[in-house]
Amino acid sequence: MANTNTNTTTNNKMGGGVIEAEYLWGVRGEVGGCVVHVDQNTVVYPAGAFLVLHNTTSHQQQFVSIAEEAMPTALAISPKRQYLCVCRGGESPAVSVWDVEGRKRLRFLSCGEMTSDHYVSAAFTQDEKMVAAQGGAPDWTLVLFLWEKGKVFSVLRLSDTPGLGPVASLTCHPEDNGVLSVVGERVLKLFRLNDKLLKTWGYQGGHNYNSECQVWADQHTLLVGTDNGSVLVLEEGELRTELQVSHPQLPPSEKRASSAKGVGVPGGSGPCHRRVTALVVFSGGFLCACGPDKIFVFQKSEDINEHYFQRYMLRVCEASPAALVSGRGEHNITALTLCPAEKTVVAATHTNQLFSNPLPSLDAAKLPSLMFSPLHARLHEGGVVDADTCLWKPVVVTGGTDRTLRVWDYQNHTLLLTHTFREDIFSLAIHPTGLHVAVGLTDTLRLHHMLFDTLRVLSEVRIRRCSACCYSPGGNTLAAADGHLVILTSTITLKKLHTLKGHTAKVSDMGWYPDGSAVIGCAEDGTVIGWDTCHGQSLWQVNSLESCKYLAAGLSLDGNATQLVGHEGSFTEITGGQMVQEMNCTSGGEVVSASLSPVKTLVAMGTSTGHLLLNKFPLHMATSTFTTIPAHVGPISKVVVTGEEGRVVTCGRDGAVVVWRLAELDDKSPGFLAARERLQDLPSVPEMLVSREDLERTRDRMEELERNVSYQVRDKEVHLGLQQQEFLASKDALLVRHQAEVDKLHQIIQEGERERERLEASHRDALEQVNYEHQGVFADHQQELRKKLLYEYSKQDKLETRLKEMQLNLDRQVAEAEHRTREELQQRLNQQDKVVTQLTADLEKTTAELERERTEGAEVLRLVEASTEAELGQVRSSLHAQLVEEHDNVIKLRSERAALRKNFVGMQRECEQKEGEVRGLVEERGRLQATVKGLEREVEALRREVNHRDDIIREREGSITSSREQVVELEKQKFLLQHQMELLREELHPLQAALDLRAQQVKQLEEEMGETRLVVGARERQVKELSQKVATAGKTGRHLEQRHHTLATALTRVLADLATTTHLLHHPKKLKDAVKSLNDKYIRSGRHKEFWTRPDLDKLAQGSSDLEVGVMGEDTAVPELLRQREMLERSVATLRAQSIKQTAAHKDRVTSLVKENRELVGRVGVLEERVWQLEGQTRQLESVAGLRDPYSGKRRASRDHLVQQLAQQADTITRLTRQLRLAQTQKRGDGDSGGEMTTKEEEMKQVLVTEEYPTEEGLVKEKKEEMVMPLGMSGEDNTTTITAITTTMTVTTTTLSSKHQHITLPSRLPALDPRTPPQ
Repeated sequence: MANTNTNTTTNNKMGGGVIEAEYLWGVRGEVGGCVVHVDQNTVVYPAGAFLVLHNTTSHQQQFVSIAEEAMPTALAISPKRQYLCVCRGGESPAVSVWDVEGRKRLRFLSCGEMTSDHYVSAAFTQDEKMVAAQGGAPDWTLVLFLWEKGKVFSVLRLSDTPGLGPVASLTCHPEDNGVLSVVGERVLKLFRLNDKLLKTWGYQGGHNYNSECQVWADQHTLLVGTDNGSVLVLEEGELRTELQVSHPQLPPSEKRASSAKGVGVPGGSGPCHRRVTALVVFSGGFLCACGPDKIFVFQKSEDINEHYFQRYMLRVCEASPAALVSGRGEHNITALTLCPAEKTVVAATHTNQLFSNPLPSLDAAKLPSLMFSPLHARLHEGGVVDADTCLWKPVVVTGGTDRTLRVWDYQNHTLLLTHTFREDIFSLAIHPTGLHVAVGLTDTLRLHHMLFDTLRVLSEVRIRRCSACCYSPGGNTLAAADGHLVILTSTITLKKLHTLKGHTAKVSDMGWYPDGSAVIGCAEDGTVIGWDTCHGQSLWQVNSLESCKYLAAGLSLDGNATQLVGHEGSFTEITGGQMVQEMNCTSGGEVVSASLSPVKTLVAMGTSTGHLLLNKFPLHMATSTFTTIPAHVGPISKVVVTGEEGRVVTCGRDGAVVVWRLAELDDKSPGFLAARERLQDLPSVPEMLVSREDLERTRDRMEELERNVSYQVRDKEVHLGLQQQEFLASKDALLVRHQAEVDKLHQIIQEGERERERLEASHRDALEQVNYEHQGVFADHQQELRKKLLYEYSKQDKLETRLKEMQLNLDRQVAEAEHRTREELQQRLNQQDKVVTQLTADLEKTTAELERERTEGAEVLRLVEASTEAELGQVRSSLHAQLVEEHDNVIKLRSERAALRKNFVGMQRECEQKEGEVRGLVEERGRLQATVKGLEREVEALRREVNHRDDIIREREGSITSSREQVVELEKQKFLLQHQMELLREELHPLQAALDLRAQQVKQLEEEMGETRLVVGARERQVKELSQKVATAGKTGRHLEQRHHTLATALTRVLADLATTTHLLHHPKKLKDAVKSLNDKYIRSGRHKEFWTRPDLDKLAQGSSDLEVGVMGEDTAVPELLRQREMLERSVATLRAQSIKQTAAHKDRVTSLVKENRELVGRVGVLEERVWQLEGQTRQLESVAGLRDPYSGKRRASRDHLVQQLAQQADTITRLTRQLRLAQTQKRGDGDSGGEMTTKEEEMKQVLVTEEYPTEEGLVKEKKEEMVMPLGMSGEDNTTTITAITTTMTVTTTTLSSKHQHITLPSRLPALDPRTPPQ
């Protein structure tokens, strides 16, 4: 939205620099509807002299200058968010319409009838073609603009209404473009546009309420917030209910005051803790801002009488402890806006703050956040008093009237630090390193360490209400103004160095030489003095100025220290203690602050009207005209240029902080070389201070949090373990109960199956009986239809005759009316001709007389002509009225004639339809006659068999009684089965969920089986390896056993030979020969070489005892190997058995689950199939019985028709009774000629069932009668039975006739078999 006069970027070149707004912190909360959403992620709000388009996700900003709307009073967005309305106040209030997408102003609207100096509210109509604006005091004029044409459409002065208070809000109907609503103090009016006039309608009791805000919930409902914590709900213009906002922190509701006092409402003077200040609607309800820092969420109620109910409360921020006493720190919400997707809500407060929060879901059990967060940063709640920028860091410090000091990062556009003081701030200065800050308070000048999250006091200098202070460029000295004195303090030793004197008035501003060798001070007496900071002596003094309010110092391009001092519209350049040049500035208002950018040859000045003035510096390069840029609404309190001279920061009394970007220098700029030398070698201090105490406190806090977390984790694990145990126990119990219920249901389903089969058989028999009974009634129906047709034919003839007579009468009446009308017209025309002729003759006569007396009677002639024309006009008007009346009569007669013709055509169509029905009935009559003949033959045969069924009737009487009782029980069981089927369907859903859970468990078991298979494979490989080792050990053992046996045999032989040799001890020669033979036998032959080559032969040679020990060692090695092998085989067998057992159990479990699932699904399918079969059979029975159309499937039998059928059946039974009596009389006359009949021995059953017919109060239960008529019944018994049947049918018919208005046909007819014995 670029201004037509001033762009966002001011393309005025000043020594090679172009300035543009980069970022802005601030908002104007006093503007009505000060924040609105223009799209999903962008909000628009006024701040300074701009409209700021702020992205809520990336926090990027775009600016639109509203220089002509410098005093906006209200904002409004169109329904489709295409246009933005900005209302301007002042001497000539106006309304401007902006294109949101094109960023340009489309129309500038004003109304000459406005006597107020501002508009309080505005709104677009639904079609976005008109804008409604509500003017302020004293006349409260409501203006409706056609903004595309730039015209005023309608104007209404509300001040004409007696007792009217201040108007607070205006809104338009969401669908009707001609409906508006206005609310305020004792004001609640609805207006409707009618012929460019606004007229009141709807609720007229608005004088009983002090309304604050309003919003349309839908096209029927209007919500109005009041000053006593209530929301009025109006539907169709009438008050339906009043919703009270309730919360423990809100004070109790009081009586409605006669005047409204509060923030954001005309005439208000302070905050009200129960005032509803803002409303916004979303799809599920609405948000209501009531009281400080509180937003209440109301949800739509399903109850029509309740409308809305309070759901929960959101907090904007926490108030300070002294907030409820002094009011400082409270945030009364003035505007709410919701993004189009209803995801984010943004709130604006009267303290110039913006907060945002995601809109919580109404269905969420736990809300993610009940506390709003700042949209980007906490802003100043009042005006900015002083500001300073750091030389070596991208930081600017501001102090405001809200007693807060804020540190901003102007490169990353973030708020680094906020500190609140208990005293007012008068001045401040930041150290070049950005690690210290000095703040001038009411009683002292306080020096602080700037930590990463707070300020810590370093020292204090006893200076009251210090008007100015600043650090030296090196940061080792602080200069502060104490009245007309300047105090120098060392920042290293924190001791006072010098007290500089020379001014006779209050020092207003100070500055330093770039090398820190001298300090300059300017005072209100017009003197500017430079002091040597080493010796504290004055270097130079300038006294020719009237007064000095601001001072800016810098290093010029030629290396000399230069200063700019001034007052109001004149300022002077001083270099080396000498006045170089003086210049005046008359545009943009009084200059109150200035700052220099020597490298970029720029001077920036702030005025009392909020404009930023730019020109070149030194002044010999300056032009005669300044570049004026609107920056703030009120006076600019401080203008500072950053250390790298890349940005300008302006602060104003409106609480806004604006960062302006300066373009880079080009090669041809005068300061290009100086920028390379001075600005590229600046030191950087990227971090802030952190104290040891803070670190220790943070570490202790972290340890405490870790302990709490570990404790919570252990506690949670214990709770989870207990919950898991409880869950497993409840799961087992549920499984057992579920299995029992399933078994029980299986039994019930089997019983239902058996009952269904029995009912189907009974139903088939009943169907056959009903078919048989209805065949006898067809003849009577045919006769009645014949009578009805004859009656309809006669009625049709009468109607045709009557229609012809009416047609003739109508033609005759029309002809007579036309003839009479022509005669009357002719007579009236003749009379008119006569009158005209007579008047013409009189006129000629009068003309002749007038010609003779023209000079005397000119006035008489005019009078006669006028009277004549009047008489002629009267005659013509009377004749015309009569003609119109006659014409209307003719038109009425023609319309009646057309209606009669239409009725005649309809009757002809009805006659054709009746003829078709008659033809169909004739055909049906033929079929029925053939059927009747066949039935008569069957009746004759049955009559012969009646006498043979007397005994069967007596036997069946008992079964009939039991069957009736059984029918009642079956109906009850049927109802129970239906109810159980519904319960089964409801239980299928958790069963399906359980099946899904079991499927997941099966999947987990399969994964466990895969892991088990891997383990079993590894175990099998180990078993194979151990088996191979055991086999090898076995082979070795066998080899050792064989070797041991061989050695034992050889040893036995040797021992035997030695024993034999021992007998030759007394014969030396023989002993020698025996020894030689032993040597030759065992040693030289080499057969037992291994015997003595082994190392243990020495032990064997020592004696038989050692030999026995060696043999026992070899004997124990083999059993040990065998024992190990056996143990390994047993472990392998155990593992295999466990694996097989687990696999089998897993397969059985999976199989049982799948089988159970299959059975349940099959049973449900069978039940559904049976239900459909029963419904189909019921429809077939109703079709056969004539109660349902067999083609369309719709019911065609009403209650009256059912009663009529029963009455006809009673008549048929009476007729059959008479015929049977006649046949019995004939049979008695024939004697004993009757014998046993052997041709047919089947039973003839007549079942008369009176079912349960549902009524409006319930089910009307009728008595069920069944009768079986066997063959062979005697005449008296037959007569008695038929009489009983007739009586029963008559009683049933009478009962139904008395209740026919409540009888409806049953949707399902139960099939009962009377032959089935009772269980």
